[in-house]
Amino acid sequence: MAAYQPIASRLTLRLQVGADEWGKPKLKSKSIAGVDYSADATDVLTVAQAIAGLLPYNLVEAQKIDTDRVG
Repeated sequence: MAAYQPIASRLTLRLQVGADEWGKPKLKSKSIAGVDYSADATDVLTVAQAIAGLLPYNLVEAQKIDTDRVG
């Protein structure tokens, strides 16, 4: 039977860096590799908010992206 095998995880911060001429938000992504695959969602969000607090942009969304091997 096939199973997932964790390879890597990363944290991606989606940041609002401004607005376009129509007022729609301009977004930029920043990724941080080396996130613990088994990290709790609350802990990931806490870290994302702490990092975003050091940046001059507003945090719109935090994503934990896991990469798995199927085998």
